[in-house]
Amino acid sequence: MRKCFAVVALCGSLSTAEAARADGHLVSPANVQDHLAESADARTRNLTTLERVLSSPRAPSAAATAGVDLQAVRGALATLSDAELRDLVARSAALQTDPAAGLSSDVNTLLIIFLIVAIVILVLKNV
Repeated sequence: MRKCFAVVALCGSLSTAEAARADGHLVSPANVQDHLAESADARTRNLTTLERVLSSPRAPSAAATAGVDLQAVRGALATLSDAELRDLVARSAALQTDPAAGLSSDVNTLLIIFLIVAIVILVLKNV
């Protein structure tokens, strides 16, 4: 009798385990796709923002001052992680909103130099 009960209980648990595994995803595939699309859009926006900073009229002179090839820096942007891109975009946003930075073109040039050097350092760290 105990063997029969154990076999029935085992069969019952195995049959419910199959059903649970089939529908037991923690995150739906649609949510995963939405999150991936959102991350890709954020990365594209961040790359566009940094490209705009590197395309500013002061960027070539800032790169020359730092001794860095601006085209190489632009090419290296794609190798940065999402977190590194977010950090650099936050720093460039601080440049635009900081009242002290807006008072002097020298400060803007120095910040662009800083961003270029930061990109170079991050790329070298990843290599």
